[in-house]
Amino acid sequence: MPEEKEFDRVYAFCAKKHNLPVLKVLLGHPHGAGFNAILKAAKPITPRILSTRLKELEKLKLVTKGMIFGTPPKIEYRVTAKAEGLKKIFTDLEEWGKKELE
Repeated sequence: MPEEKEFDRVYAFCAKKHNLPVLKVLLGHPHGAGFNAILKAAKPITPRILSTRLKELEKLKLVTKGMIFGTPPKIEYRVTAKAEGLKKIFTDLEEWGKKELE
């Protein structure tokens, strides 16, 4: 299989529906967020699709899943250091959009 160009790989990742909104939500929650909090903030997304995207982001090591012990126990998702670089990219895109898409 021929190697993909780096831009094509990045574009495919970014173009996959809900990847960026889910990561943006998690970047806004540095101490982590539960499934329902992500579901509510990343609308419109179904629980099934969110579950799939979170698993894919975990596989790429952009998100970690952890258990918080208590009553009841909770699952929490956090971005990894690998995903932290997206903060600047999101900020730059927002600034560019304000300036150039008005």
